This record gives sequence, structure tokens and C-alpha cells, in this order.
Amino acid sequence: MPFLGLFIAVVCLFTFFRKRSNRSQENVTDRFWKRESIANNTRLQDLSGLPYITIPFDKFPIGMYENDLLKNYENTLQTLSGQKIVNFGTQTNTDLKITYGTASLPALTEYEQNFTTLCQTLPAYAGQLFELGHTDDARTILEYGISIGSDLSQNYLLLAKIYQSSGENGRIRELLASAEQLDSLMKRSIAEKLTAMLPEDTANTPVQ
Repeated sequence: MPFLGLFIAVVCLFTFFRKRSNRSQENVTDRFWKRESIANNTRLQDLSGLPYITIPFDKFPIGMYENDLLKNYENTLQTLSGQKIVNFGTQTNTDLKITYGTASLPALTEYEQNFTTLCQTLPAYAGQLFELGHTDDARTILEYGISIGSDLSQNYLLLAKIYQSSGENGRIRELLASAEQLDSLMKRSIAEKLTAMLPEDTANTPVQ
């Protein structure tokens, strides 16, 4: 009999949590469709005030070095410079439609894709410059990538490697602080790798 009572209790407990989980999922689904309804009825908004990103070609070594890979990356950057680039972070399509209107979504998606292409190009370009021995130029490009909100680990780790080679542990710690502010799935991985690059006696020192 005690075993029967325990079995019944377990079944009741399981049923309770399953129902609660189902209600929770129903609430999530309901909230989603309510927001979608609002989004789909939002009128087109003015996009002129978006935080558009510009590429600082005056700081980049465009055309300075004869290398086919560098030229390819530079051509990509030149092409991007003629397009609109925006970092929307973790905003979903529903978020964008609610804020800017459903009719704006195709353009906003294009702007975000341009940002993704830019973030992918910067560490590749910097990596080639680094391989060719142009460390200062690589550093400039990677620091720009951090400034616009890139969450690519290559951008963080190559820049940290440059700082490490020149003994700038304080700059690595600044990078770590920046990585810890990311709203990205890569946040923990980047932070762990940056922490591993710091000397043990400074890894846990707070950034001033």
C-alpha cells in the first residue's frame, strides 16, 4: 500500500507539472500571436533616424598593400559602403515590425545582412593584414569591429592576441568587459577564451 500511495503521488505531481508546462507554453504562444497582430497592423515608419553604420576608410589601409586577398576584402568593404548598414542586435522580426512597420521589414533585413557581412569581413581582412605583418592596421580594423558591436569570436580573439603580444593586459581586460556586455550566444565562449589569455594574477582584477 505505501508503494501505491507513492505511485499515485508521483503521477499527480507529474500531471500537475505537465499541465503547468502546457499552460506556460499556451501563454507564450498567445503572447507571440498578440504581438504579431500588433506588428502586422503597424504602419510604415520613417527610417531616416536609424543608427546607420559608416566604414571609416580614412583609417583603413585601403589600397596600400599589393595582395589579392586584401583587395577582395577591400572590394567587399567598398561595396558595403554604398549600402545601408544597421546593427539591430537581438531584435526579432516581430520587434522590427512593431517599431518600424511591416512594410519596412525587407529593407531592415537587408540592412542587418549588410551588418553581418561587414562583421565577417573585418576579422578576415585584419587576419590577412596580421599574417603579412601589418599588425597596427589589423588592430585598427579589429577595434572598429568591436566598436560597432560585432559578436564574432575571431574579432575579439585576434585583437586580444595583438594586445597580448605587446603586453597590454589591461586592453584584454577591457575586451573581456565588452564581451560580457554582449547579448549573444557567443558571450560565454568569448569571455572564457579571453580570460584564459590573461595572466592568472590579473584575470579576476576588475576593470577600472
